[in-house]
Amino acid sequence: MIAPNLSAIVAMSRNRVIGANGTIPWHLPEDLRWFKERTMGAALLMGRKTYDSIGRPLPGRRTFVVSRTAEIAGVEMIPDLAAFDPATIDTPVYIVGGSEIYAQMLPRCASLYVTQLPTEAEGDTFMPPFEHDFPQVSIIRETEKFQILHYSR
Repeated sequence: MIAPNLSAIVAMSRNRVIGANGTIPWHLPEDLRWFKERTMGAALLMGRKTYDSIGRPLPGRRTFVVSRTAEIAGVEMIPDLAAFDPATIDTPVYIVGGSEIYAQMLPRCASLYVTQLPTEAEGDTFMPPFEHDFPQVSIIRETEKFQILHYSR
């Protein structure tokens, strides 16, 4: 069931890479600023590996981390992703990674925000296909280094 307040947000290369060895394989300060603007005051849902790569809860955002075993101070733990109900959260909820969380949650998302890099990147974590379920509705920002695209259904 699609949740109206649930979106995914991701940066990916042309070959769908979203991560390499637990890090983002590029540095785009303008995209990071946009991510902060978009998600401030919202809730973030992520896997434990994504949380570990960030290293702390992001200020001004409620943080949910999916893990069956970990306990992390300052975040809300989700032991069973299938039981997560974004309708109980009174703010927008953004899925922020990783690959497995995107794969499981994209069918429930109403929209998707993609920072698309025009180049290929080396990596070990990839964005699952989404294009057949989400028509592109707009280009939010365009620079020499990336485009921010909005997809919605």
